[in-house]
Amino acid sequence: MQKNEVEQWISSGPEPKLMDIAKEFGEEIKSSGLTTSQIRQVFSKLKSIEAKKYRQQRTEFMMLKPFIAYAAGRQAKVNGLQKFKEKITWGINCVLDVHGDEIEEEKRFKNFCTFFEAILAYHRACGGK
Repeated sequence: MQKNEVEQWISSGPEPKLMDIAKEFGEEIKSSGLTTSQIRQVFSKLKSIEAKKYRQQRTEFMMLKPFIAYAAGRQAKVNGLQKFKEKITWGINCVLDVHGDEIEEEKRFKNFCTFFEAILAYHRACGGK
């Protein structure tokens, strides 16, 4: 999964080609040692933000980057976690890189949520535990 593919999903939403890439990435991070519980910690925070108004939770969304960086730093030997951190950070940056356009930022946040859910689902589908 390349940076431009992550940015395309976040800015435009999912499409068949990107779903295939998310599936490959889910399989890759599973085989690289990422556990479902490691993903779910971040997913729980994301769902909490999604359940409330995004604009009121924007700071919490931004704080996902250091949260994931901390987890990746604590478990530096888990290659799948490092890859996951990289892709999720690209996605967060893409959401926030709209220069004050609140409507576009909220749309990108929703696309980010579907991106994250796809990765989690494919990780689990290929046997992630």
